[in-house]
Amino acid sequence: MIANKRTLVFGATGNIGGAVARELLKRGWSVRAVTRNPSSEKALALAELGAEIYQADMDDRPSLEAAFDGIRRVFSVQNWTTSGTEGEVRQGKLVADVAHAAGVEHLVYGSAGTGEPNTGVPHFDCKLEVEAYMRALGLPFTIVRPGPFMELLTEKEFYPALAVWGAQIKILGWDTPVPWVAVRDLGIGIAHIFENPVTWIGQDVSLFGDVKTMQECKDIFVAVDGKKPFGLPIPLGLFQKMAGDEWIKMWRWLDDYVAKNEQQDMWQTVQDSRRINPEMLDLESWLRMKRNRVEPQLLGAPVGGEQDVQREMV
Repeated sequence: MIANKRTLVFGATGNIGGAVARELLKRGWSVRAVTRNPSSEKALALAELGAEIYQADMDDRPSLEAAFDGIRRVFSVQNWTTSGTEGEVRQGKLVADVAHAAGVEHLVYGSAGTGEPNTGVPHFDCKLEVEAYMRALGLPFTIVRPGPFMELLTEKEFYPALAVWGAQIKILGWDTPVPWVAVRDLGIGIAHIFENPVTWIGQDVSLFGDVKTMQECKDIFVAVDGKKPFGLPIPLGLFQKMAGDEWIKMWRWLDDYVAKNEQQDMWQTVQDSRRINPEMLDLESWLRMKRNRVEPQLLGAPVGGEQDVQREMV
């Protein structure tokens, strides 16, 4: 049993941090949600759920030290899209320093990629530097590596028509299997990790909810929505001018990674993820829940290879 259910959550108004904060609050934890803008709509929504909204900056040590007061558990995540990869390393190391000084008992770190070095994807490789720094400090921490968000397929903030339904297909094609995970399921999985520190401290965990090609994704969208998802066949050069080259590097790395690894390895990660979060949604269940606001337990059986995964777990 966890005696002190207080946790500090960075990125609380973002995707993963927000999901972690909401799930911990749902489970009765006390959450101190860190944000640079406590009056934002997302911060106020968390406050309504019971979170303590705390203004701090990951580039400002005094504000971090104040945020860590009385805290023994922390979720640390940084955003390369706003701080750049150099800023992500700087902020991740400073959070680690302050966590170490504060005597944190368990830090869960939101990472990315597979943990392999020299991927050529800057926002993958920079996280390994932060991980190595935390190991050198002797911090008790867990690494969590999410697959690509299912929300990339739908949410406006990710420009799905231009990105996954547009430029990405020019690199991955329609038939390359891609691992996916719902942001909501990351929150559930990370909450479970916080509630079971003896099991998870020192572990490196990947979380996938499904494996689907873009063709399979399109077929699911047609089945659920009755129409194909909208995509723009934008030239890669134009997309690169608009969004930079980070996404293109990531898609090319993923294409190479899938070519070198067995698809069954990704399904094994789905199986392992379900041991952490039995509520993990496959893509169709997630989309139906999103469109119809139906709870997962009211949905039908999962489709595709996931059924085989479930049978293996019984």
